[in-house]
Amino acid sequence: MTDVDVAHAEAPKQRLIAHFTTYYGESGEGRKSNIALAASRIDKTVLAPEDEFSFNDAVGRRTEANGFKTAYIISDGEFVEGIGGGVCQVSSTLYNCALLAGLAITCVRAHSLPVSYVAPSFDAMVSSASDLRFVNTLSAPVTVRMYADGKYLRAEIYGVDEVYIRRRSETVDVLPYPTEYREDATLEAGEEKVDTYGKNGIRSEGWLDYFKDGELEYSLLIRRDVYAPQKQIILRGTHGEDKAGKNAQ
Repeated sequence: MTDVDVAHAEAPKQRLIAHFTTYYGESGEGRKSNIALAASRIDKTVLAPEDEFSFNDAVGRRTEANGFKTAYIISDGEFVEGIGGGVCQVSSTLYNCALLAGLAITCVRAHSLPVSYVAPSFDAMVSSASDLRFVNTLSAPVTVRMYADGKYLRAEIYGVDEVYIRRRSETVDVLPYPTEYREDATLEAGEEKVDTYGKNGIRSEGWLDYFKDGELEYSLLIRRDVYAPQKQIILRGTHGEDKAGKNAQ
């Protein structure tokens, strides 16, 4: 056998070693477009051993000039419209896939509020000031694939090494939401109306469970996070209060 034959024999074929899927079918068109664009810029990324992946480098700045559209984002603890809404679902989906592939996470940050598409302590917030980064610590190159079909976003990692990992999100405390009352002259006195529904915050932990031959080998705590509660706002009617007061006199 020649040296070339030996080298060829020692290069195992890549296979699917991890995958993770999230749903975004009920998103607006702007958000769907942003998800598809970000996923397409990551798709087919190849990482050699010890290479580090950067989400911000791969996807680029979230601006209109770079192809991104307006959709809801989380800013200062509230859901507001902003350029690039939806890209955090792409980073979170990829983050979970990288964890399941056994890659080393070097930079990740939680959102300020819980998100619906992944469990607590398994999200990955990205912005101009926050990145998702991970390193290929496996023995051979890996290939990242991402697909967005308008309903489901799927991340796949192909490689040679394969580990068996399960994610586990633990809620360790619930943070009750506060309620704020605001006067509203368009509602009759005594009438109340919920303007914004509250949502409890949580303290959570993210765990990885490692299995070998179907048996749990060990568990690893990878994160502790705090997600703020969302305030409930109730409107209280004031219309007719002055008139009611005069009639009472």
